[in-house]
Amino acid sequence: MFEMLLGHLVGDYLLQNKWMALMKSKNTKMGWLAAIIHCVLYTASVCLIMWNFDPIWIGAVFASHFFIDKFGLANIYIEFIRGRNLKRFVKESWEADNYHILKGGFTTFVYAVTDNTMHLLLMWGAYQIIY
Repeated sequence: MFEMLLGHLVGDYLLQNKWMALMKSKNTKMGWLAAIIHCVLYTASVCLIMWNFDPIWIGAVFASHFFIDKFGLANIYIEFIRGRNLKRFVKESWEADNYHILKGGFTTFVYAVTDNTMHLLLMWGAYQIIY
């Protein structure tokens, strides 16, 4: 399972550029293209590092990652539990106080941890079902 984590980190951080990160959740042709390119690179990273080229596994990795990233499920989940999300941070940024930078950093951290946890849980669950 370490290989799954390593593949995730490489695919989501080392192989994702700014354009993919900013565009992938937009509902435009370029947004769809960015999401597909990112998920292809992500899937290749996970499958290469795990050395698993089973077509069912490849499909599960791609689909699970695409679903979370394209539709912004981490942000939807954070909003659902009324946690610190990026939308709320931007709205509150007009009401700056002494802790404004700390709030921004914490909000970003919460989003990143939530997003990573969702990706890893879904991929791990798919792996358990397939194998």
